[in-house]
This record gives sequence, C-alpha cells and structure tokens, in this order.
Amino acid sequence: MPRGAALVYVSTVRSTLCTALLVLTAGPAFAGEPQQRVRQTVDAVSAALNDPQLQGSSNERARRERVAKVMHESFDFRAMAQESLGSHWASLTPEQRDRFVGLFAQLFERSYDRLVLRFLGGSATTYGAESVDAGRAIVKTVLLRKGGDELPVDYRLTADGGPWKISDVVVDGVSLAGNFRAQFTKTIRASSYDAVVQRIETKLAEEQ
Repeated sequence: MPRGAALVYVSTVRSTLCTALLVLTAGPAFAGEPQQRVRQTVDAVSAALNDPQLQGSSNERARRERVAKVMHESFDFRAMAQESLGSHWASLTPEQRDRFVGLFAQLFERSYDRLVLRFLGGSATTYGAESVDAGRAIVKTVLLRKGGDELPVDYRLTADGGPWKISDVVVDGVSLAGNFRAQFTKTIRASSYDAVVQRIETKLAEEQ
C-alpha cells in the first residue's frame, strides 16, 4: 500500500475508533453504571441503618426519613406507580397521580424494609452478574446472613434518557412491583381505584 494511502487508512481507523468510543461511553447506559447505582443505594441505606445517632426506637422516624430520602434518589417511584396501575393510570387526574405516587412510594419502602433492609445489619452483600440491554438492566446480589443463609435480591433498573433508576426489586424470585400490580388489578376489578387507595392508607396506618 502506498505511504499516502496508508496514512489515510490509519487516520480513518483512528477516527472510527474514536467515534465508537464516544458512542459506547456517552449517555447513562455504559456497562457498570447500574451496579454502581445499586451499590451506592445499598451502602447509603446501610449507613443510615447503622448510624449510631439514629439507633433506638426514639430515632425510628428520623431513621426512616433518611432511608426514604436515599430511596427517592435511587428509585423511579413515579414510573413504578404508573406501571402498577396499568391502564387505570390514564384515568387519574394529575392530583390523583401525585397522591398515588406518594402512597405507593411509602408502601414499597415498607415492603423493601421488611423483606431486605432488616437483614442488612447482620449480612454481607455480594454482587453477581449485571446484564444491560436497551436502557434496561438487572443487577444480581445475594445477602449472606450470619447463619449462613443466602437471600437472592435482584435489582431491575431503567435509564430512559437519564441516570439509571431502580424500577423493581426481586426478592427470592418474587417481584415486589409485580406483586403490587397484581394486588391492585384484583382490587380494581372487584371494587374500584378508590378501594386501592383506601387499602394502602389503612395498611400504612397499621404499620406506623
């Protein structure tokens, strides 16, 4: 190959590689970021739960508020709430939607606390495989409890034009978001959307 042609070829290859690297690293969806989001969330929640200044029943409210703050930064509760209602979401007014998102977030936080967070204090979290495809990701983790028991906890994430957000937690094969959707759908079919709201409010009040 003539020297001039070789230089043009090398320049073209370099340009192509640079473009490819920009495509791979641009935006929120490059490899490793979903797991980083989950790690940051789990670490921040663990720090709140283990904070010496937040121990004891007298600090329970402050502890819950700090955990809730972390979760609201990491979870896409609005999208999760919309998904949980399916086609019924379209019939809600903006005010009803905002109210439902708030209730759903509290309900999810309580379930996540009961099924996962209560084990964090005496467990080690190991991170397994991460799969990413078209703005969707799954991060697999395992909680290793003191007695040697293992609890698999998978995190599903989405990145629809923004940072990765957690959209579901699957505990031992059971999807929390999917479970809520099944419950809400059943209640709406048997009664109404208002009945769903009433049941959530009652459950939250009972767990105060």
